Amino acid sequence: MLYIFYITLFLFIFGLGLYFNNIDNDFFARLIVGKTYFQTGALLNWDFLSYTPTHKFIDHEWGSSLIFYFLQSNFGDIGLLIFKTSINFATFFLLTRTIMLHNKNTKMHFLPFLILINSIATLLFSTIRCQIFTFFFFALWLYVLEKIRIENNYRLLWIMPATMLIWGNIHGGCAAGLGLLILYTIGEFLNNKPVKKYIFTFICCIAILFINPYGIEYLKFLFEALTLKRELITEWQATFSALGLQNHYRFITLLGAVLIFYIIYLFKFGADFKKADKTKFLVLFVTLLMAIKSIRLQPFFIFSLLVFCYQDFYKIFCKELPQKIDNIKELILLCVVFIFGLCAIYTTKLKCVSWDYPFLEVEFLKSNRIKGNILCEFHDGSYVAYKLYPNNFIFMDGKYEEVYPNNLIYVLKELNLANKGWEKYLETYHTDIIIVSRKYKFYEELKKNKDYTIAMQSPAYGLFLKKELVRKDFKLPTTKSNYYIKTKFDTNIDWRTK
Repeated sequence: MLYIFYITLFLFIFGLGLYFNNIDNDFFARLIVGKTYFQTGALLNWDFLSYTPTHKFIDHEWGSSLIFYFLQSNFGDIGLLIFKTSINFATFFLLTRTIMLHNKNTKMHFLPFLILINSIATLLFSTIRCQIFTFFFFALWLYVLEKIRIENNYRLLWIMPATMLIWGNIHGGCAAGLGLLILYTIGEFLNNKPVKKYIFTFICCIAILFINPYGIEYLKFLFEALTLKRELITEWQATFSALGLQNHYRFITLLGAVLIFYIIYLFKFGADFKKADKTKFLVLFVTLLMAIKSIRLQPFFIFSLLVFCYQDFYKIFCKELPQKIDNIKELILLCVVFIFGLCAIYTTKLKCVSWDYPFLEVEFLKSNRIKGNILCEFHDGSYVAYKLYPNNFIFMDGKYEEVYPNNLIYVLKELNLANKGWEKYLETYHTDIIIVSRKYKFYEELKKNKDYTIAMQSPAYGLFLKKELVRKDFKLPTTKSNYYIKTKFDTNIDWRTK
């Protein structure tokens, strides 16, 4: 019945990929980089979209950009969705194979996967992001490292440097792989196992990281990015912050359930800490701390929990049922997930859509050919630049750690809160157009400002223009959703016309 489990798992991941089918805020920046490379044969090493100060562009996601642009330009929405589903399924397939390394007779039950995946569904499936590569390679490294430990086959360590060549050029999350290797080295040392080959492998992985378009500057950037404060970025907030408690209660509930489970487990089976697997508990403990520290890092703990603790859950809860009853239970789950997948296909119609953008305001500027520098929320910047360049330049976008000075995102915060002296920033950076969320105090203050006039407003945003840009013959954008779905990837950025 293993094939039924995998069919159910695939359909569930496919359904979630369709149900959460928004486009990532930074996806348009990835398309710009990819398009530039395919049209010119070169990577961008500068930012041409902004009117604020920038520095040399060290792009730790350049490889992802090429993959995403290739898929989008050749296969459209369907290609992107199938790719997202495939790599997410491959990630969980590897996790299941790692579980079965510990016991080949372990039966894969879908229900634990349903609970664990659901706790981090928005982080894994909500959009197409570069992080999906890091999650895949993290699962792959877990599989390889466990296979090495169980089979004592250290020759498999070559896989780490080989895959680091790809991982390091696709996403800066490759640092998670290095961290995992360090944890295994320490854990195996505490287990009184040989670790020299782990150390040698780690050195090889570091050496492999030098093979990139930026050389040693890439490694410097990775170190700076790892130590960069991101308290203003939503996904980098702590799990137990106000935002985490509000939006990630499923994960927090799961943490409580896991804690209660292990209290029961220790009470029932006891524990011999001298014989305990130090590597297992070290990886679980560190990934738990990471998950508590940052919402974005929660999947690493869930992956570790699946790999190392599935057997413990199985030991307590999965009593042997008659084969027919067990099969019927899994078939019922398969039917439920199948219906969920059909509903997702029907409601989404295989389209990558997102209404979390100022698309009406952007269309207003585009159709009325209004030129000037645009200040908008940094996570909207890539979309605005993608749609309006070269007539307009942006304040900043999601490449805040790769392109802009560290203080610029704090300037944006001061503006949104309309703190004392906010007007000076608009003068300093020569801002002509402002797209601001109506939830900010900045929106109310701009309505009172004599230098700017509100040109239009939607339920979520307000569009303000400098007085000299205001005309009487402005035409309003269409509100037909199909138009914005069909034209979401249209852009004037084309290096062949330069």
